[in-house]
Amino acid sequence: MAPSTSLLHPDGAGAALELSSSMMMPTDCSVINGRHGAAGASSGGAQMEFPWENTNGNADRSSVHGTLQKVWERSKSSYQLKMSTYSALDWLAFFLPCVRWLRTYKIREYLFADIVAGISVGFMVVPQGMSYANLAGLPSVYGLYGAFLPVITYALVGSSRQLAVGPVAVTSLIIGSSLKELVPGAETISNPNQLTPDQEVIQEKYNMLAIQLSLLVAILYTSVGVFRLGFLTNFLSHSVIGGFTSGAAITIGLSQLKYILGISIPRTERLHDQVSTYIEFIRNLKWQEFIMGSTFLVLLVTMKEVGKRSHRFRWLRPLGPISVCIIALLAVYIGHVDKKGIKIIGAIKKGLPTPTVGWWAPMPDFVDLIPIAIVVMLVDLLESTSIARALANKNKYELVANQEIVGLGLANFAGAAFHCYSTTGSFSRSAVNNESGAKTGLAGFVTAWVVGFVLLFLTPVFEKLPYCTLGAIVCSSVTGLLEYEQAIYLWKVNKLDFLVWMASFLGTLFISIEIGLGIAIGLAMLIVIYESAFPHTAMLGRIPGSGVYRNVKQYPQSQLTPGILVMRIDSPIYFANVQWIKDRLRVYEDRHRDWSGEHGTKLEFAILDMSPVTHIDATGVHALEGWIEHFAHVGTQLVLCNPSVKVIRELETAGVPDMLGRDWIFVTVHDAVSFCSRQLAEAGMAVTPLSMTQQPSSTSDE
Repeated sequence: MAPSTSLLHPDGAGAALELSSSMMMPTDCSVINGRHGAAGASSGGAQMEFPWENTNGNADRSSVHGTLQKVWERSKSSYQLKMSTYSALDWLAFFLPCVRWLRTYKIREYLFADIVAGISVGFMVVPQGMSYANLAGLPSVYGLYGAFLPVITYALVGSSRQLAVGPVAVTSLIIGSSLKELVPGAETISNPNQLTPDQEVIQEKYNMLAIQLSLLVAILYTSVGVFRLGFLTNFLSHSVIGGFTSGAAITIGLSQLKYILGISIPRTERLHDQVSTYIEFIRNLKWQEFIMGSTFLVLLVTMKEVGKRSHRFRWLRPLGPISVCIIALLAVYIGHVDKKGIKIIGAIKKGLPTPTVGWWAPMPDFVDLIPIAIVVMLVDLLESTSIARALANKNKYELVANQEIVGLGLANFAGAAFHCYSTTGSFSRSAVNNESGAKTGLAGFVTAWVVGFVLLFLTPVFEKLPYCTLGAIVCSSVTGLLEYEQAIYLWKVNKLDFLVWMASFLGTLFISIEIGLGIAIGLAMLIVIYESAFPHTAMLGRIPGSGVYRNVKQYPQSQLTPGILVMRIDSPIYFANVQWIKDRLRVYEDRHRDWSGEHGTKLEFAILDMSPVTHIDATGVHALEGWIEHFAHVGTQLVLCNPSVKVIRELETAGVPDMLGRDWIFVTVHDAVSFCSRQLAEAGMAVTPLSMTQQPSSTSDE
């Protein structure tokens, strides 16, 4: 019989698509009926081309050159389309995304909702911003700066219409804990708003490092967006970030507890150190600050929970922080509690932020700042993009992922230029923004100008704000970050994800924020490597009455055919998993060979379903060649089913189809089994598919 390439026609009658290499060009084939043989190739049936051979003289698309050529052609086509169809307004919207919603803005429907949402978030961010700046070890006004210009910038260039940008608790904690290690003496400053002459020099150095860190974060953000590297955040799973934020929430809460208790203690991060310090200094508790702080904390948590659970009283949630600030200020101005043991913030600089571009260089601490910037960017990016996606889905509009990342980067650039430390999207404020009815980025402009009004006229008022109020605001804000329900869910659904969550959580609590996050990311990477190196494989059986073949473990009613082994590999084949796949296929072969022998048939055919195989590297190709030789040595024919275009090109380059025999590459498993069954029948070995109870045990992975 002349060598030929055949793809069985899935018409149920056993017709075949066959190419005789002795009579036709490699890209020709014909539809034939009857026996599988070279004679049928001359019957002159309908012609079709093999997709893996149809290169039409083009460069090999699987090569580096071919890939770059595809990227270039796609980019060129996209550019030509834009040049031919974009108007001046379209180009403006391309560079300034706010134009997209401004073009369709419905004043009567949107304006009032945007104003209400902007004011609500503004009332919330003013006290929160000052609290978070204190957590970051910066003067309180830096928190207000971070809620002003970055918010305006993001409203102009961001793609989310409800995301509320500004200072957040976790970032503030990372900055506060990291920068204090770089600035000697910074840990001794308890109130950045009230400094001694010696402390002023230290604080100025600290502030400069915070601005330089913000610049590095902005560069990283923008680079990730411009070069479309946002996919890297996919490696930071929700279990990693969930455990990290939960551990950080407890760390943040304990770090602010000292303001509620009214005691002065050294700054520590690890849970056991914090608990030990509090036990040591608890005797210095000031009952005045404790009563005020704990009362405010209870009030804030109550208003927050009532606002979340009741649609009727949802307005209570954003008003919580500003309400306790008003009460505290009244207690100071009317009751003069600042003279009775209540510590207040002190001087807050009045006016809009001044430029800090001159602080960007020189940057002698670059080597120390860049790891911190990477951690801040990764955490902020995942936090912000996750809430932005959720809000976009809820409000039925498309979020441009890379534009979103670039928008956050530009917002941080603007902040670094005007006295702002790193900012990102806030879960709590974004939720309030959405619940308050925000329709577009105009709500962000309103929020920014609420903060701007405070900066211009009300900072002298907030100078009298008690520190215990800020501590209560931070503690109430981070309660939403403690995702214990997620840990319970992961324990029920996936133990490996729960392990990652716990590693991130415990590492953050008992070691440090950076190391805890690093441990969690490393563990997540190990799990990815593990799952990649030990992919799922299966022995397949036919669902009775159909041409469908499925995992016999998943479908116990499926049938196997003596003499014909059907297997499937559910992953790419490459150097890391070749040995595992080889071992699994050998197990299937041995079990099926023994079972076929018990039913009086030799194992004649081993069919390998390659539909899920998206890629095969050189090691995988070499392994496939070894499988061909092995099966040929034991008298079994290896058969391949439905390799993808990319895979078959890689096999063609190595000459595998010629080594295997082009007759033995089929479109579907059913076609291959049908043909192999006819071959057995022609050889006088009639075979009948057998039910699951007659099949070999333990035939697939779990």
